[in-house]
Amino acid sequence: MVPRRADRRGDHDLQRPARSDSMTTLYVSDLDHTLLRSDATLSAFSRGVLDDLIGRGVLFTYATARSHGSARRATGGLDVRLPVITYGGTMTVDARTGTPAAVRHLAPESLAEVLRLTDAAGLQALVHTYSAGRDAISWIDGRVNDGVAYFLRGRPGDERLTPVAAWDDVDLGAGYYVSIIGGRAETAALRDALTGVLTGCHLVLSDDAYAPGTFWLEIHSEAGSKAQAALLLAAEVGATRLVVFGDNHNDIPLFEVADEAYAVANAVPELKQRATGVIGFNDSDAVAAWLHAVCAGG
Repeated sequence: MVPRRADRRGDHDLQRPARSDSMTTLYVSDLDHTLLRSDATLSAFSRGVLDDLIGRGVLFTYATARSHGSARRATGGLDVRLPVITYGGTMTVDARTGTPAAVRHLAPESLAEVLRLTDAAGLQALVHTYSAGRDAISWIDGRVNDGVAYFLRGRPGDERLTPVAAWDDVDLGAGYYVSIIGGRAETAALRDALTGVLTGCHLVLSDDAYAPGTFWLEIHSEAGSKAQAALLLAAEVGATRLVVFGDNHNDIPLFEVADEAYAVANAVPELKQRATGVIGFNDSDAVAAWLHAVCAGG
């Protein structure tokens, strides 16, 4: 179990950290609708601020539900030098090469149960596997529903896409992340059904900010959350404090383990309730502006 902030650090200071603390603090930001603008791009201002701070030695990285390739394209070559956290925390990779430093797999029996109940619900799973250096995304060929079609439209030519004739063609031991895309009612019902039978798994249901009415049910190992990945990375780089930024439900566990957690103004109410403070909007480059003020005295 990941400890909550107060349990892990004691009563944390709700004020901004002093500038002298910045070199021992790991800063971790979500991407979509947090560091990125609403058009899924990183502004020139944010890129310039972050590259400058990283060049000065500030410990900064991001944690995202995106793959490394998708995140790297969205951030436009941002010069992140620490490992980045991808697929919601299930994979930590080299920021420049995408080479995994850690992959946190689902238990095969848990993945089998996810597939059984998803099929029974008439939904379609997208199963992410990593084995022998290859990252693949699989679904049952010929059963492309609206959710899978939406996913595929955004990834033309993606080498990871691997349709299969049956789930027997997928190595369940290599699975680390599952997403099911659909309407609120059907994905929520599946989440509730899975919650009653799965152990050692983390389930998050979030609305797609780019497609209103579309919901993502994401399933991965409890060891593969943004929270766990950030704590492990903080220990690895010798950071004594963890400060995070986010906007959505899947950032809640990350907020709960951080020393300070800042929600952007466009964040969901449930995240704001758990935040140390609420900063500006993502479209106003609030994360970069906050970091500039704190770490560079801007």
